[in-house]
Amino acid sequence: MQTFNVQEFGAVADGITLNSEAVQKAIDECSKVGGKVFFPKGEYVLSTVFLKSNVTIELDEGAVILGSLDFYDYRPDEKLDYPLYQDASHSFFECSMFVGLGVENIRFVGKGKVDMRSVWDEDNVRNIVHRGAKCIALKNCKNVEIRDWDIRHVTDLAVYFAGCENVEVADLFLKVYIDGVSPDNSKNVKIHDCDIEAGDDGIVFKSSYTLNRIDICKNIRVWNCKIKSRCSAIKFGTETNGGFEDICIEDIEIRDTRITGIAIESVDGAVLDGITIRNVRMQNVGAPLFVHVGMRMRGPEGRELGWIRNVTLENITAVGPYEPYEIIAWNYASFIANDVYQEPWKVNFSYTDSNLTKDDPWQITSNICGLKDRPLQNIVLRNVHLELDGGVQSFNPIVPEIPKPYPEVNTYGRTLPAKGIYFRHIEGLTLDNVTIKVYRSDVREDFVFDNVKGLKRI
Repeated sequence: MQTFNVQEFGAVADGITLNSEAVQKAIDECSKVGGKVFFPKGEYVLSTVFLKSNVTIELDEGAVILGSLDFYDYRPDEKLDYPLYQDASHSFFECSMFVGLGVENIRFVGKGKVDMRSVWDEDNVRNIVHRGAKCIALKNCKNVEIRDWDIRHVTDLAVYFAGCENVEVADLFLKVYIDGVSPDNSKNVKIHDCDIEAGDDGIVFKSSYTLNRIDICKNIRVWNCKIKSRCSAIKFGTETNGGFEDICIEDIEIRDTRITGIAIESVDGAVLDGITIRNVRMQNVGAPLFVHVGMRMRGPEGRELGWIRNVTLENITAVGPYEPYEIIAWNYASFIANDVYQEPWKVNFSYTDSNLTKDDPWQITSNICGLKDRPLQNIVLRNVHLELDGGVQSFNPIVPEIPKPYPEVNTYGRTLPAKGIYFRHIEGLTLDNVTIKVYRSDVREDFVFDNVKGLKRI
C-alpha cells in the first residue's frame, strides 16, 4: 500500500497551523492509486476534508488531530432540495471534519487521537442549538472501517453514517457531547469493543428520511461495548421513518446513564422486526427498559403507524446503588454551565420534575407499550432481573392512552402502576424468569398487564 505522508503535502504538526488544504491534497493524490494518508507523530489542526474512494486515513501513535478553534473554518451545511423531516443533525453531512459522500473502501485506523476541542456554533448559524461540527459523517458509502481512534469533545454527532453498507466500527474510545455511534438506514454493520461516554445517546440507530427515501437498518451486530450516557445508552429512534431488521446486540456494560438503558421506539411509521438484545449489565441507570410505539409521524404524508415485533431481551440485569456521578456535558447550555455532575433523581427536562431529591420516589417506571391499533407482537423477556430504587407509597392507577409526542420513558408519566415494568397493548408476551427487587418499600405490583394477550409466565 502506497503511503502519502501529509507532511510531504505541506501539513505542519505544530498544533497551530490549519492543515485542511494540505491534507485534502494528500487525500486527492492517494485516491488516484489507492493507499494511505499518513499522519506522523505531532499535532495537526484540521477542519473539513472530503474522503475519496480507496483511501485509508492512518494516525501514527502519538499523532493528534485537533479541531480548528474557529467554527467557521468548517464547511457550512450543504443546500438540499428535498424535504427534511428528521432532526437537522441527521440532515446535513458537510459540516464535519471527515466527510464521505458516495465513496467506498475507506478506512480510519491507527493509534492516534482526534480532539475537536469543544468548538460549538456560538452564533447558532446552523440553527441546531449551537451544535458544531461532526467528526466523521458518511453518506451512501460502502466498505468502511473505523478502528482504534480516541475521539473527544465533538459538539455534534461523533460517528454518523447513513445509507452505508459493510461498516465495521471497532475499538473506539469516545468522550463526546452528543451521540456516539449512529447508524442510519445502514446495512451489514459491526460495532464492537468500543468504550463510549456520550452527552446524548451512546449507540443509537436511526431510520430517517435523510436519504430522501424510505429505507431500513438491517443486519447489524453490536458486541462487547461499554456505554455511559447522559440520555439513553442503546436506542432505536427517535428518527424512525423506515425500519430495523435483524439486529443483535450482546455483551454490553451500561453504567451511569441518566434516562434509559435500552430504548426501542417506532414513532414515525417504522417497522421493527427481529431485534435481540442479550447479556447486558446495567448499573446506576435511570430506567432500564423502554419499548414504545408512538404516533409522532414526522415524515412524508400517508405513512401508517409503525409496528414493533419479535423482540427478545435476554440475560439483562440492572442494579444500583443509585448515586451521583461525573459525566460529560450534554448540550451547549450544559457545557457553558460546566454541568458535569449528574444526580439520578434530576432528569432536568421541561416536561418532568427537576427538583426531586434522593429521598423522593424519583425513578421513572420502565414500560413496554404498543397502541390499541398497533400492539407490540411477540415480545420475550428471559432472565431479566431489575433491582430498582422504589419508594412509591401512592400512585394514580389511570394511565393516559395517548403518549406525549416526543418519545421518552416518561411518555405516559413518571410513576406508573407497576414498580418493575408496565406492559400494555401486546399480542404475545413471554416472561421467563423475570424478577423485580426494590431498595425501598414500594406498594405497587412488580408488573401490570393492560390489554396483554397471549401472556406466558415461566
